Amino acid sequence: MFHIYKGYELVEAYHQMRMGRRFQPSGAFKKTSQAIIVLIVTLLLWNAPTEWYGIQNLTVIQQRIIAIFVFATLMWVMEVVSSWATSVASIVLMLLFTTDSGILPMVNEEEVGKLLSYKGVMATFADPVIMLFIGGFVLAIAATKTGLDAQLAKVLLKPFGTKSEMVLLGFLLITGLFSMFVSNTATAAMMLTFLTPVFRQLPPEGKGRIALAMSIPIAANLGGMGTPIGTPPNTIALKYLNDPDRTEH
Repeated sequence: MFHIYKGYELVEAYHQMRMGRRFQPSGAFKKTSQAIIVLIVTLLLWNAPTEWYGIQNLTVIQQRIIAIFVFATLMWVMEVVSSWATSVASIVLMLLFTTDSGILPMVNEEEVGKLLSYKGVMATFADPVIMLFIGGFVLAIAATKTGLDAQLAKVLLKPFGTKSEMVLLGFLLITGLFSMFVSNTATAAMMLTFLTPVFRQLPPEGKGRIALAMSIPIAANLGGMGTPIGTPPNTIALKYLNDPDRTEH
């Protein structure tokens, strides 16, 4: 099934594909249209009467938080801008329009309801769990930018040879290993990219494609259970387990 395939050749194909995507047209019209849609939906939720939500005693501040949440969700799903840019924009919007250090005409507590503490908002983003996430993501990005992830895959895939069973085992083990130290979602996305040149050598009606495609998300989920940074729920669970005040309740 993999008579032509050599594991380390996936690295070159992966880099060529990544460089090709980098120099493709950006689709400015599509991005602009998506940004306009997000803006319209956000402004609609922001300025709609509070009675329109059907939530009893909903304050203007709570309504703004709902609008910011929808804004961030749509921006992340549509990928209008980079994910980090959306995250920073959400923090800025919350600080300016929902906290006690916001823009004065917009944060009159008598009109908009109880304000959030800006220190509390910033403390939430500086939570140890969030810092752990950031550390894991920084390591993952650094490995990708420097090509370390591809080089590791090259070295680790080579010993498995060209037999179909061994190649499948190699993908399982390497994906599981990577997802222990990098987000399991990022690991699955990276390893699925490696599969593209392999699929070109497999018959469309064969089971090889299905086996390889299914092995990567399964291995990523299993490997992600191994360490706190393997998957976000691990760190959240770890925080609650180590917080005696929360566990008592």
